[in-house]
Amino acid sequence: MIDRIPTSWYGPPALRRLRLPLRRALPTGSLASTVTLASVFALTLTASMSGCGPIEYINQVGVKAAGAVSAAKLAQADRYAPYEYTAAEEYLHKAREEAAYAEYEDAIEFGRKAEEMANKGRAIAVAKLSQSAGASSSATPASEASAPPASEASPSGPVKQRSDDQ
Repeated sequence: MIDRIPTSWYGPPALRRLRLPLRRALPTGSLASTVTLASVFALTLTASMSGCGPIEYINQVGVKAAGAVSAAKLAQADRYAPYEYTAAEEYLHKAREEAAYAEYEDAIEFGRKAEEMANKGRAIAVAKLSQSAGASSSATPASEASAPPASEASPSGPVKQRSDDQ
């Protein structure tokens, strides 16, 4: 038969012994408990801030910069502002590359540059599109802008349609 140890380290008496020194170490009172809570909160905040690199990267590069580049593409910035659009795409690519090497600070900075260049490209494209729309409508004579009369639409009369049964 195996001899059993009469006391267990995991039983309630052992846990009570571990808790007693903690109670004696912490001062009691409203000011002391407030200070203790504030220090615990500050420690928790500091610990959570140490992991902000990837979180800020996802927000900046994954959401803001990628959205801005997509909006620039929809506004035809690749046609009307090719420098800004290409720079935005390359900055976005570089931001993702830096994040792959866990250089989140650099990745976030490239993400900000990508967002800035995409917004510039989109603004240029929208301005050029509005200029070309305004210029084309003012340069078109009124006779060309209106629809042709019905008599000019079909000068030879009704058109016969070919039937497949012949």
